[in-house]
Amino acid sequence: MSAVLTPLSASPDELARRAQAVMDRHARTFASAALFFSPAMRADAAMLYAFARAADDLCDEESLGPLDERLATLEALGRCAARAQEGFQEDLADSGDAMAAATGQVLRRHGVHPHVLHHFLSALRDDARPRRVKTTDELLQFAFGVAGTVGQMMLPMLGAPAEAERYAIALGMAMQLTNVARDVQEDALRGRCYLPTEWDADWQQDDGLDGSEQRARAFTMVQRLLAVADDFYAFAAPGLAAIPTRNRRAVRIAAALYQAIGHKILKIGPAQYWQGRVCLSRMERGSLILRTVLRPEMGQPNACLAGKAESGNRPDRTTARDFLLRLPCGRLSGLRAPA
Repeated sequence: MSAVLTPLSASPDELARRAQAVMDRHARTFASAALFFSPAMRADAAMLYAFARAADDLCDEESLGPLDERLATLEALGRCAARAQEGFQEDLADSGDAMAAATGQVLRRHGVHPHVLHHFLSALRDDARPRRVKTTDELLQFAFGVAGTVGQMMLPMLGAPAEAERYAIALGMAMQLTNVARDVQEDALRGRCYLPTEWDADWQQDDGLDGSEQRARAFTMVQRLLAVADDFYAFAAPGLAAIPTRNRRAVRIAAALYQAIGHKILKIGPAQYWQGRVCLSRMERGSLILRTVLRPEMGQPNACLAGKAESGNRPDRTTARDFLLRLPCGRLSGLRAPA
């Protein structure tokens, strides 16, 4: 078993501390927003994040062992979480993991349907090997699988009604598209490209994206990707009203911070973009958080450090509304009565 696993002997307090430490270390942007959640919501969000991070690391981090072994460990984590979500505890001793079991219990307590967790883990497994996305729809299906599902899981934790499910999916997807936009070079080194082939059929990706012409064409697609992300942020915005006040403020902050990262990419331009992963500085995060807290109307997801983003690359194929309104019913209804 991988070192990402947590022994069943870990106490609830120890688990909570570990989960919070994982979120603080690996998700500074989200952790900044999570400070504004209610204590119970913050604990549940940290547990879900720590589980999702462990699952994602098993798909990405070669230092954790051969891929087949990592996928077997991921299968064990998923099985443990799913059994706990269904209320079974007696068979966890042989293949159990305390963090996975605690996550399953959180999902059960909030009434998240098992198919949402299954969809999330299946999407991670599908993404564990080198891939090249061909179409906008394939990109959006990926974002739905690895992040829209997280929105579905977060929805009841936030205290929002099932009617807001599509908005939650949209916000999760928007944040994932922002992550894709700032990780193009890192993904290339892993043999992955999420910039759809149909956006530039003549563009070829090498492992390091070293050529200046290649980088220029890639950045044009990054601009287009961020325009698609903005469309998903805009779709999600009305759904924020469905979240109870305290948690709504935290989600507004998270949305504003993530979208600001995308707008910072547009502002700095291609030369600086390729120098390293774009993040908000502590001062930038603090300024935007303060604006969101003091002026709620500025906490809409389209608020950002540089104002409204300018881009001539508007999404011209699958918009957020088109995608979300044609989701099959089997992919929705991610909630059931809490246990």
